[in-house]
Amino acid sequence: MLIAEVLLQRTTAAAVSSAYVPLVSRDPTQEAVVAAPSKEIGDLIAPLGLAKRVTYLERFSGQLLDRHSGQMPRDRPDLLNLYGVGEYTARSVLAHSHGEPVSAVDTNVERLLSRFFGEDPDKVDIQDLADDLTPPERSSDILHAMLDFAAAVCTARSPNCSDCLIRPGCDSPEAGGETD
Repeated sequence: MLIAEVLLQRTTAAAVSSAYVPLVSRDPTQEAVVAAPSKEIGDLIAPLGLAKRVTYLERFSGQLLDRHSGQMPRDRPDLLNLYGVGEYTARSVLAHSHGEPVSAVDTNVERLLSRFFGEDPDKVDIQDLADDLTPPERSSDILHAMLDFAAAVCTARSPNCSDCLIRPGCDSPEAGGETD
């Protein structure tokens, strides 16, 4: 899961799939990633750009082995202490891998929630709002739903408000709602 999240940074899922499958097929364990030559990992993920991901993969794989016996940490502070792991990645791993009742807010989720609730993300903690909306037993599902909805309907440049199923409750000016 952590490998996928690092590869997904600033990259679409469609692009990542072409690099992820060969990478985890070739290096299926943390030990294999640590032992692999950097150039070989780099060659596999080069089409994605962001060459620093090779360093992330190698360093956090080594940290997982050294600090966590190769196991994925189950708490946010331990995840955040892994090289290259930030708030979004830690929360995403907790929601998807461990079913923890948290959400992960990227720019797409922030846009969706701030528009729908008519909130200024500079004045309201959208992460708290997302966590409050996340059902404890379905955190992964709601996170996927928000990401997919933001990508397909509530897009950055051309939101498709006319076809939006949640438009009647939306406070976005684009949807005809009012914000403070």
